[in-house]
Amino acid sequence: MRIGLTGAQGVGKTTLARALSTRLGWPLIEEQARVVYQDEAFSRDCDLTGKPKESSAFQWRCLEEQIRLEDMFGHFIADRTVIDNAAYWIRWRMAHSPSSESLAYYKKCEAQARLYDLIIYVPPEIALVANGFRSTDRDYQLEMDWLISTLMRGLVTPERIITVSGTVEQRVEAVLAHLAGQPQSLYENHGVLYDWNWKL
Repeated sequence: MRIGLTGAQGVGKTTLARALSTRLGWPLIEEQARVVYQDEAFSRDCDLTGKPKESSAFQWRCLEEQIRLEDMFGHFIADRTVIDNAAYWIRWRMAHSPSSESLAYYKKCEAQARLYDLIIYVPPEIALVANGFRSTDRDYQLEMDWLISTLMRGLVTPERIITVSGTVEQRVEAVLAHLAGQPQSLYENHGVLYDWNWKL
């Protein structure tokens, strides 16, 4: 199973991803934007606006690390998906990058998005809380939610998408109930058939 969480910033994806990883005993792929941000020694005050080379390099690094980890683990819970990468490229890079580069980025995202077994969409229903990294601008959150959910519906077939809401525990239980209720054949991936009965 390759499970990715998608949605705007501050909706509770990280908390849910960690809870699911613990319950299922599966590898967790952390949000790579934070990892790359730290690896590249960016500070919170570093504004990439007006720095096309740095901004482009940052977005490519985030995507490449996401794909590298997804391919390495094979089965995982991912806090973010390549759908999110595509949405953030559209928001921050599309108007400032050559069309050929943007198209190459989108194609990489599209190919990788086809490999997810399940996408968990988390809508914006909780108050934004500052964490030193994410924006707390509600309008920006709603803008990114629209972009991400629109791309998600275009890249992933409906039967591979679920929406969760409520408390963390309610969200976890909704995901586990969905997995337990699906035919095993839906989770056949790369020749491996995952039996959920003993895990839930």
